[in-house]
Amino acid sequence: MKRFICVAVVLLLSALLGHPVFAASSEVGVVLLHGKWGAPQSMSSLARDLESRGYRVSNAEMAWSGRRLYDVDYPAALKEIEQQVRQLRANGAKHVVVAGQSMGANAAVAYASSGFDLDGLVILSPGHFPEGGMGKRLRPSVERAKSLVAANRGSDSDSFDDTNQGKQRSLKMAAGTYVSYFDPDGLGAITKNIKKLSKSVPVLLAIGTADPFYPESKAMFDSAPAHPLSRYVALDTDHFNMPKVVSAELLKWLDSFAQ
Repeated sequence: MKRFICVAVVLLLSALLGHPVFAASSEVGVVLLHGKWGAPQSMSSLARDLESRGYRVSNAEMAWSGRRLYDVDYPAALKEIEQQVRQLRANGAKHVVVAGQSMGANAAVAYASSGFDLDGLVILSPGHFPEGGMGKRLRPSVERAKSLVAANRGSDSDSFDDTNQGKQRSLKMAAGTYVSYFDPDGLGAITKNIKKLSKSVPVLLAIGTADPFYPESKAMFDSAPAHPLSRYVALDTDHFNMPKVVSAELLKWLDSFAQ
C-alpha cells in the first residue's frame, strides 16, 4: 500500500509539473559515454548490468577516446550522441537517458544544455573543467589556439596541451577543435552549462568521496534546474572506478520512475 501511494504521488507530481515518468525498462534507452582518453570498455560492466535489467543501451567510442583524441570538434561530438539517441528511439525506446563518466559526464551536460532531446541526465564523476583549475594550467594553449581562430586559421593543426586527473600530454589537432573543447565559456564549461539545461529533467549525480571534485560536487548538483526525481549520491570510490560500483544506485534511480 505504501509503495502504491509513493508511486501515485510521483505520478501526480510529474503530471502537475509536466515532467515525464518512464514506463517499463524495455522502453528506456541509456546512452553511455566513456571518459577522456578512454574507451567504451570502461563502461562495459555497467552496460551489461543495465541490459540484464531490460534497459536498451548504446555504448559507442566517442571523439575524446584514447584512439580518436578529439578527431572532431565538440558540436560534431554532440551530434554523434544525438545519433545514438535517435537509434535507441528507432529501436523502441520511448525515453532516453544520457549517462557519462568524467569527460563523458561533461558531454552529457553539454548535450543537455544545447537543446537536444533527452529524458534524464546521469553525471558520474564529472571531469574536464576548462572554467576551473584545468583551464588555468592550459591557458597558454587555449590562448594560442584562440589567436589562430581569430586570425581565421582555426583549421590549422598544432600541438596543444590536455590534462586528465593530473596527467598532462600534448595532442595535435586543429585550433578550432581545441577551442571547442577547452574554451572556459564554451561547451566544456560543465559547471556553467548545468545551470542552463534546456529543460528540467531528472538528474543523477554520483561522485566518489576520493574524487578531487567531491567537495564541489553537491553545489554543482544543486545548480541544476530542480526536478522531484533528481538525486545526489556519494560513494566510497575514486574518480576512475565509478562505472564499476555505481550500477546498484543507477538501477535504483532508473527503476524509481520505470514503473
